[in-house]
Amino acid sequence: MLTQLRNCLCSIAAVTALAGCDGNSSNAVDIFTLQGCADTGTCASNPPLVLGGERPAMVQIPSDYDNSTRYPLVVVLHGRGVNGQIQALYMGLFDRIDRQQFVMVYPDGLVAADGRRQWRFTPTCCDTPPEEANQISDVPYLKDLIREAAATYSIDTSRVGLIGHSSGGFMSFTMACEASDLVTSMVNLAGSTFVDLDRCRPASRPVSVLTIHGDQDDTVFYPGIAGAYLSAPAAAERYAMLASCDTTRPTPGPAIDLVGNLAGAETSSTTWPGCRRGAAVEFWTINDGPHIPGPWVDTGLDAFVDWILEHPRAGG
Repeated sequence: MLTQLRNCLCSIAAVTALAGCDGNSSNAVDIFTLQGCADTGTCASNPPLVLGGERPAMVQIPSDYDNSTRYPLVVVLHGRGVNGQIQALYMGLFDRIDRQQFVMVYPDGLVAADGRRQWRFTPTCCDTPPEEANQISDVPYLKDLIREAAATYSIDTSRVGLIGHSSGGFMSFTMACEASDLVTSMVNLAGSTFVDLDRCRPASRPVSVLTIHGDQDDTVFYPGIAGAYLSAPAAAERYAMLASCDTTRPTPGPAIDLVGNLAGAETSSTTWPGCRRGAAVEFWTINDGPHIPGPWVDTGLDAFVDWILEHPRAGG
């Protein structure tokens, strides 16, 4: 199914990619809308729980799944060294599928040279041999998964979100650039993005972005690394700019209690007003937070999915 979907959509995708290179091309790109079985009334009442063909990804749907109801789609992108199931368990997502009513896809990155799974979000990642580096990206794979999910499950295509941690956070940022025709929102925990803004030129639609980063992260450093990846505040501001928010007016938000072993409401927040087409961008700093925070408080776990549910893209 993935191959058929890719072939059917390749001409539209080519137009999208070309139009995205022009900063004035949003109207041209907006003719493309993700469509699926919910639009044609062909969603099965008992769909399969695996996608991806030769590179399978597992799926969880609500126990009371109804093919006449449109569900948000959540794609979980794990951190380096784990897999999709472990990441979803760490972020409490399985327990929330029935309560918050969404379809969850949790794929696995490929095994790198060091034996650990991770996402191929840039040619410089993943211990890739130099002769192969420029040919490798997981963007096409994830885009095809999203299209196949929409063709298989009754999906609300205005709420297609990514939740990524570390390597998965980097991958989420890349998808927000290169797949903004499909992805409407994302939550990044402890990831970052390219220093070079031109690497994000294909972004054509505003994506609602929540970035969460501990200021004591000793793996993906909060201050970033010069020439390698942006600091956590700069990464958040980058996506506020891409969503046409007013980056001259960052606004402090309320303190948030996310992590149970840190005292009080340890997480500070910043928002940017005036984002395009109803998008939103927020940046949360977990003060004294490490790379893998925990244990989470229940309301903190709810917040990951709530971001996707509460930030649909206006106009589909």
